[in-house]
Amino acid sequence: MKDTLWQDYPRPQGIQPHTTVPAAESAPRDTSITLISDEEGDASFFRALESQGILLNAPQIEAVRHGTGPLLALAGAGCGKTTVLTARAGYLLSVRNIDPRQILLVTFTTKAAAEMKSRIAALPGISAAKARAVEARTFHSFGLLMLRRYDNLTEEIFGDARAQHAVLQRLRREIGSTSTTPPETLLATLSAMKLDGGSAEDLPKDTPEERDRCALLCRYEEWKQEYRRIDFDDILLRTDKLLDDPHTLAILQERFQYIMVDEFQDSNRLQYGMVRKIADAHRNLMVVGDDDQTIYSFNGAKQEYILNFPQEYPGTKIIALDINYRSHPQILGLGTHIVTHNTARHHKILKAGVAAGQAPRYLRPAHADAEADQVVQRLLEQQKQGIPLGDIALLHRTISGDAGDCRAIVDGRYSIYSIRGSSCIL
Repeated sequence: MKDTLWQDYPRPQGIQPHTTVPAAESAPRDTSITLISDEEGDASFFRALESQGILLNAPQIEAVRHGTGPLLALAGAGCGKTTVLTARAGYLLSVRNIDPRQILLVTFTTKAAAEMKSRIAALPGISAAKARAVEARTFHSFGLLMLRRYDNLTEEIFGDARAQHAVLQRLRREIGSTSTTPPETLLATLSAMKLDGGSAEDLPKDTPEERDRCALLCRYEEWKQEYRRIDFDDILLRTDKLLDDPHTLAILQERFQYIMVDEFQDSNRLQYGMVRKIADAHRNLMVVGDDDQTIYSFNGAKQEYILNFPQEYPGTKIIALDINYRSHPQILGLGTHIVTHNTARHHKILKAGVAAGQAPRYLRPAHADAEADQVVQRLLEQQKQGIPLGDIALLHRTISGDAGDCRAIVDGRYSIYSIRGSSCIL
């Protein structure tokens, strides 16, 4: 398109040319090598980490050494939070001689849980048996384990989205529902209600459409009971109810003396309630997260949980893991400058652990086609400069095919799909 020639800018449009784009301060270079002397009682643990190339900075060391009591570790992307969580588990096992069965590490994805298990097993001085004994699970996996162990759960897990949609469509015809709301929207509405502790019967019924929706989703819940199925939200609800039993709760409180939660900013009411109930007996709860990344409110996550954690747990130690090893100073500085305008956040300013890189550039395309064309032109320019296309990453908001995808062929072999909405980052 001749009217959409590539044009980018060294600063966002509307910012005066003399304005300096902010850059993050360079982080101190000190690591455990210089920060921990051989005379310290736990030096052998950190020397062993160093032998594996794990060099912790000052705030990371402070978090790893944390003993008892509540700890809030504020950690953005690229700040080594997974390293801190696994190293602290290793520290508890190797230095404090904690029974591995007393450690519960909860995260949000099966992949993250498996990675943490693997990293713990690879730590120096940690036997395979000890690593296996540490409970590193997702919230749902942990809840399912507890339900099978203490609640005699026999229902089948009904988690396949396509099967759920098919059942809803069949039930829609069965009850004569006139709703045209897509199944995924209906299930999202039901999920939001359940994750807040409610049920299908608690859905609004003020209009004919709402009553129709409520009737359909109530019938869906009945169908699950008839066919002995539970979904992922049911796992959390039933675990929450299980933990209301004083006898079962006492067993779990005695068992799990040290609890660590990853990506805490994504916790919903039921998930936070699970760990809070178990931790109430000893308050040895470490949560790691970033209040600036609370983006799952549609899934029940509440920013208040991470913001109010120090008030919920008086005496909380707060540690900012403020050294970023992923982005260069210009990117960090720009992001920090923008997010500091938020009023509801914990104060933290990230420092750059890597050297300066290429300054960010900005573009503001008029429409999706212009955006696609500009991105392709940029790729072709970089290819002419000798940069392999395989070394270029294109990040965009969605990979869905909604609203008329733009498709651009690069060099006859490479394609870009779904360039929509927000500007692309190259």
